[in-house]
Amino acid sequence: MMHGERNSRLILASASPRRAALLRDMGFSVKVVPADIDETPNPEESPRDMVRRLARLKAARVAPRFPRDIVLAADTIIVHNGVLMGKPSSIEDARTMLETLSGNVHEVLTGVCLRRDVPYSEECWVSSTSVTFLRLTPAIIDAYIKRVKVLDKAGAYAIQEHGEMLIADIQGLRSNVIGLPVEDVLQRLA
Repeated sequence: MMHGERNSRLILASASPRRAALLRDMGFSVKVVPADIDETPNPEESPRDMVRRLARLKAARVAPRFPRDIVLAADTIIVHNGVLMGKPSSIEDARTMLETLSGNVHEVLTGVCLRRDVPYSEECWVSSTSVTFLRLTPAIIDAYIKRVKVLDKAGAYAIQEHGEMLIADIQGLRSNVIGLPVEDVLQRLA
């Protein structure tokens, strides 16, 4: 739907350094323009609908400033047993999150929206990856927390930062777990 070349500029409506790095690694020139939106979930909204809505809102906030450029917006969450897991508020909260994920499967959902205003084009979707955690001992959790800045990561972990300490299996795109399903983005830009 959207036609973009890897040498072309993308406007990233996100402050995530991981998303910017993934796009630059794929050969894109990236201008980072974070979108300031209210990310409060709507009552009765599914996690899937929420990430799609938030990505669309972020794209809509930034696109009018760059009408001829392609704006990419994304929102990633972790869902375990139907419960959203955001970024931990403290080290104790991070420890609790990792204990909860230990030995279990959770889903990483990323809502993505590509938008250009002139000529108008918009495509939004949700990418899903299932992640299975190893059984974690308190010693492994403590070691992980000492090695990784867990407070700025949904679910208190990052697959690209010592993920081998935590992850048993991934079904879906690894890039989605990092924060942006780049393979999906490339396919939709083509």
